[in-house]
Amino acid sequence: MRITSFVRLSQQNIGYHTDRVWFGLVTLPEPRYPDLGARTRLAEQTLAALRNVPGLDTTTICADIPLFPGAGSNILYSRADGEILPLDKRAAAAYHNITADYLKLWGIPILSGRDFDEHDTADHPNVLLISQSGAKKIFGNENPIGKTLLVGGGSVPAEIVGVVADVRSRKVGQADDVELYRPWTQESYPFLGIYARSNLAVNEVTRLVHGALAKVDPGLAIALPQSMNTIVAQALGQARLMMWLLGIFAGVALLLASIGIYGAVAYTVEQRTSEIGVRMALGAQTRDVLRLILHQGMRPVLIGLAIGIIATFALGRLIAAQLYQVSAHSPALLGGATALLALTAFIACLVPARRAALLDPIQALRAE
Repeated sequence: MRITSFVRLSQQNIGYHTDRVWFGLVTLPEPRYPDLGARTRLAEQTLAALRNVPGLDTTTICADIPLFPGAGSNILYSRADGEILPLDKRAAAAYHNITADYLKLWGIPILSGRDFDEHDTADHPNVLLISQSGAKKIFGNENPIGKTLLVGGGSVPAEIVGVVADVRSRKVGQADDVELYRPWTQESYPFLGIYARSNLAVNEVTRLVHGALAKVDPGLAIALPQSMNTIVAQALGQARLMMWLLGIFAGVALLLASIGIYGAVAYTVEQRTSEIGVRMALGAQTRDVLRLILHQGMRPVLIGLAIGIIATFALGRLIAAQLYQVSAHSPALLGGATALLALTAFIACLVPARRAALLDPIQALRAE
């Protein structure tokens, strides 16, 4: 089950096109970039410099890093119409403040409304993009375009101008209920993530981006340069590690169980050598001896498998919490695991049973 769960998790569509995307983080010194205007000018100048670099197809800026632990932003929100909830009662949404071409670089489609444009600046009304699931959760079947949300601790009113497709920016296996996007020109932070889509190697892109950034501000440095595929692989790393550990433990447990069954059945055959010799001297056939030993060896195994299946249903909720898009009660997976265990136990019983069936009854009686 765990392996099937990991396979489905690794094949999950996260909503981002991460192939060929390079990322680098830049921290802005507060004395040089103390306010929104200074950070906006830096972002615009940096993007302009990057657009002139051969080999970089699409570039954009955003403060957060998708699927990177601890690098996501949250923002409080509330509907502006009806009852306005106090801050401590408001829900939090995944939040992204973005520049031009952000949706284009990631391949996130706009489902209705529009993208941000050059008019969405600090001296114009605040605007928002919202995810499809977020619009459904907050507004139900109402059209969210033109609706207003109060966002942040300051309850800033912002109009929804577009609905975008859902993405998974925090966890590969879990989508956020609500994702909100605001233009960098209306709110930003003293750090920025530079993203570039390119066919070049990571080191080469890092060199090119650093060169372009140095033309804008030579005092800024790029941290954590890497490909987005690396970040996605790291996000899957814990699940992959757990899969390998559980696979190893399960294999060792199966090996020990088969050795234990073989040892117990072989010991039983050894103790009953004379009895088997008598049975064969009185006319018992090879198949009768095989049936006798296999029946006695497999009976406790089948009882144990039945108890295990019952325990699986009893602990289904706990097991399901460790799986992704896999039912703890899947008939195919339960049947496959049960068949594998039963087959292993059968082979472990068959070897000493066959040895017993091939005993020479006269030699067996003499040994007694």
